[in-house]
Amino acid sequence: MKIQAKQLGWLKMGDFCPRCLWLMLKHPLPDNSVYNSPPARIFRQFENFVQRSISQVMQQTKRLPSWLSSALETSFPSLPNVQEVCTQKTLSMRFGDAELIGRADILCRLEDGTCFIGDFKLSQPSERYTPFYETQLNAYAFLTRRQLNLKVSRLALIYFELDEQSIAMPSIVGIMAPIKCIVQPVTVWSDDEVIMLLKQMVNLLSLDQPPEPSSNCCRCRQDLAQWAQMLVDWLVVES
Repeated sequence: MKIQAKQLGWLKMGDFCPRCLWLMLKHPLPDNSVYNSPPARIFRQFENFVQRSISQVMQQTKRLPSWLSSALETSFPSLPNVQEVCTQKTLSMRFGDAELIGRADILCRLEDGTCFIGDFKLSQPSERYTPFYETQLNAYAFLTRRQLNLKVSRLALIYFELDEQSIAMPSIVGIMAPIKCIVQPVTVWSDDEVIMLLKQMVNLLSLDQPPEPSSNCCRCRQDLAQWAQMLVDWLVVES
């Protein structure tokens, strides 16, 4: 049983429903499905572009790009100097019959011997998804501590937004854009908090049948009806 680090975030959502999550993870849509959203691929391409840009600047100057370093200093005034931006790689850890898997967007070794982990977003996440991303980042931190034996001192969401009032446009590897980078700090959890969620997810996915929905879930019947209508519409088009 493989569990993606970001999947733990669904357990912390305010409208979490065990039945909806079981169905979503047990019967995921294939990548080539007509119902799969192409924006997800765009987000991944953007994240890859930003990661390559940071690595290129670090190799050339031994420093983070100014647009990122200034945003980090604003949110973490006492942030030690970044010594190294580690190569992104997928980390995994066995947990009973399950395997937790995750790959952070950026992991920096700091001068004080600790590390910083960040997750890139195209725009500011809504408050509704704050618990999701907070959990995702802490799952990455958990894997980093357990698998790389590194102390994680800081976590943050790193997102971008249009800076229409700015005259000086930041440059990302030669590309000028009217955007600014914003760093949103995230609280670092203990390992126990992540392990508790991991156990909850293992128990959920070990069920052979979908569990009962949450008492306040309004999606179970609604989503099924929407999915059925989408299927009918698609069959009409294909015929």
